[in-house]
Order: sequence, then C-alpha cells, then structure tokens
Amino acid sequence: MSKAGAAFTVRFLKNGDQIYIDQNIIHENGTGAALFQAINPTSGEVVPDWSVAANQPIIDISARSAAGFPVDTTSVLWAFDGTNLQYDEITTSWQVEKTGKPFSARKTAVGSYQLRITNNIASAEEVGNKQISYSVSYVSNAVSDTYRSSVDIIIQQSGSSSHIVIITTDRTTIKEDDASTQAREDEAHLTAECYYGTSPVTIGQGGYTLQWYQDGTKMEGKTSSVLTVTRSMVDGGSIFVAKLSLNGELVAQDAQRINDIADEWQIAYTPTNSGSNYVTIDHNASFNISLTKNGTAQSLEGVTLTSKVFNALGVEKAVLSGSPITITPAYCQIGDGENVAYADCDVQVTASF
Repeated sequence: MSKAGAAFTVRFLKNGDQIYIDQNIIHENGTGAALFQAINPTSGEVVPDWSVAANQPIIDISARSAAGFPVDTTSVLWAFDGTNLQYDEITTSWQVEKTGKPFSARKTAVGSYQLRITNNIASAEEVGNKQISYSVSYVSNAVSDTYRSSVDIIIQQSGSSSHIVIITTDRTTIKEDDASTQAREDEAHLTAECYYGTSPVTIGQGGYTLQWYQDGTKMEGKTSSVLTVTRSMVDGGSIFVAKLSLNGELVAQDAQRINDIADEWQIAYTPTNSGSNYVTIDHNASFNISLTKNGTAQSLEGVTLTSKVFNALGVEKAVLSGSPITITPAYCQIGDGENVAYADCDVQVTASF
C-alpha cells in the first residue's frame, strides 16, 4: 500500500496551478525562531529579549509554483497592526523602517523577502498579541496576482507558575538537497523552547521530560528538546507535537507542520468556493482534497482520505474522511470556560491507496 500526506493551513488555485507562499521564522544564522514573547507583568522582564541581535526573529517569505513555473515576486508590502511599514526600494541590505518602528526589511540573493524585528514588542503596557501582515505581488506563467496573509506575534503574560512550549524550526518545507546551498534542504531541525514563567526549562532536570509526537502518534525514543525531521520521515506532510511534562504530568505543548515538497505523490487542497479558506467564530472553512503524481491529477477511486485536525497547541480535535472536508470553529478552540480562545488550526491529510 502507498501513502501520501500533506499538512496545511491555506492554499489557493490559480489557472490550473497552485502558487504556494512559504513562510519561515528564522534567526540571522538560519536557525529556527518564533514570533513569541513572554512578559512578566510585575517585573517587566521579557523573554526572548529581541533587543539582542542574536535573538531577533526574521520572517522569510517566498513564492513557488506547484507546476514548476518560475515565480517572480515583484513587490512585498509589510504592515504592523494595520499600519503599513515604510521603506525606500527594498534591496539586499537591511533597511530600517522610516518612521522608527522596530523593523528592518530586505530581499535575499535567492529571491525571498525578509522582515526582521529589531526590538521587543512585549512590554508592561503591551501584553496583547500583535499582527504582522504582508501582501506579495507576483508574476507566474504570464499571470499576475497578489497574495495576502498575516502572522501573529504571540505575547503571553507569564506569571511565576505558568509553563510554555514554543517549537522553532529552520524550515517548514523540505525537499531534495541542493549541494550548491550552505544549509541542507532535505531536513528540518525542530527545537522545543520551554519556559517556566520567564525562566528557561532544561529537559531532564527538575522533573521535566519531553516527548515528541508525529500526526498524533508517539515517537519512541524522541525525548530531547531537538528533533531532526528528514524526508524519509515525511510522506508529503506531517504535524509534529512537543509535549512538556513535570513529574509525569503534562503542563504544556506546541505543534509545528513540515511538508516535503519533493515527494512524487502530493496532496492538493483548494477552497471549495470563494471565502471558504478561513474560519471565524461563525464561519466554516471547506476544502476539496485531490491527489497528484508529479503534478498530474490522479483519480481518487480506491483512495482512502483521512484528515486529522489539530488546534494551535497540537491537540487533536477531529478526524475527517473523504473530500471535501469542513473545518469548524470548534476545531480552532484553545482552552475552555473563561479561558477559551481561538487560533489557526492545522490539518494533516493522508491518502492511502
């Protein structure tokens, strides 16, 4: 029996081709980072400290075509909390935001665009989440279009008794390795950064243990804070969850999706209609699932489709069958009662045939 998989949030269909926007959060040295800060509301201490250059996260975005056509990104417009960030023409050198906001921007030699956060966003006065949005204009196969998306800076008040896990990764997509590049592209390195309040937690000390899960299944022997994901581990796409326990009791967890974009078999997912690719408190998302081989659509006859839905913390919320699938607000829920909140959810689809 063969198997293909994919993990996704949003993709869209354009003239028979799919244009993907790959988004990675990294440090200057290429290691994984996270758009997350914890703030102690009493002392004002913030972790990680983004006033330190080595800690500053970089949002790296690039466009690619599922059909293999070249994608030329013509411009990227960045905004913070609804206000456009202002730059002169973006070059390969870091440019400071013109109005004094703590962001620098550049484009790289390989064609991606980057935004760097150059100072702390959290403070004693700023304890709510912030949002960075971007608009990517591109041309591919003689078609021009614009892709818009956003990413949240998670700011959490961290008291003396709260546990936090944040997974960072150097890449969210892996593929065949290109020997001409410095970093290996056929593997991703996931790191579970764990905190108690604003103090880092060391796995293996003080009763703390960590366990990794892949698509809801425990990964035997994977108990360190760093997990290397290779192409042989991922059939198209998977969701990895790190669970932190104290003296055997689960205290925090987080999730991260990884896709292998070089697999022969791929799963494609497109909204069933306009406006069906997002969830609100009173709006469902709906996706058609299809199977491709080397980019060519395949029949679903004899194919079993299974979709697992995880909330932002990596908690499995539903198992769906077939196509189309519907994602409801309940799948995006975090917490309950007075602590209920909603955030993006991840979908891991498996095709068995």
